[in-house]
Amino acid sequence: MQLSDGALDFPVTRVDPLFEEISAGPGQIESPTEWLLLCLRKLAQSARQFDVGVRPLHVPMPLSILQDPEAPERAARIAETEDFCTQEFILEFQDATLAATEDGVLDRMEAFRRKGFRIALDARLSSAAPFGARLRSAVERLRVTEFDLLNDETVQMRADIVSCLGGKVIIDRARWTNADLLRSFGATHALKLLADA
Repeated sequence: MQLSDGALDFPVTRVDPLFEEISAGPGQIESPTEWLLLCLRKLAQSARQFDVGVRPLHVPMPLSILQDPEAPERAARIAETEDFCTQEFILEFQDATLAATEDGVLDRMEAFRRKGFRIALDARLSSAAPFGARLRSAVERLRVTEFDLLNDETVQMRADIVSCLGGKVIIDRARWTNADLLRSFGATHALKLLADA
């Protein structure tokens, strides 16, 4: 919801189970790409079934998704098969996934963007990814914790950049009484707002 007025302006999708929560075994999805394709299909079908018109649909990406160079092309084909545009999905990558620049992970993240998918960055657990021009120009949403936004200069700088470029900075578990302060640091939205007792 927006910190400015409490309006709901984008859906928060819950994906169960996340790829990392799937136990190994026969009959289980073993590839992060296969999980992503199934997830995109389910989200598209649910959005159509329940007439969810708000876009983009949020997709939490598996940590290991950037190891498969064919994942962006296959994901784009699934979106097309479901009569969705790739722009209707925002793929949220973990910050730690993008921290290993020597593996070319930024190139593979950009491959999703070139296919039309929107990009988000979850920096609740880490803020180690290099936030140069390539990443900052790709990120439309940044998710951080209230504590980090108020206390970590790196997170503050990133939030300011994302909000100045027109992106959304989303705080998890923020307190209503801090809404104005969080907005002054660049936060635009919050999930699971807490009321002070």
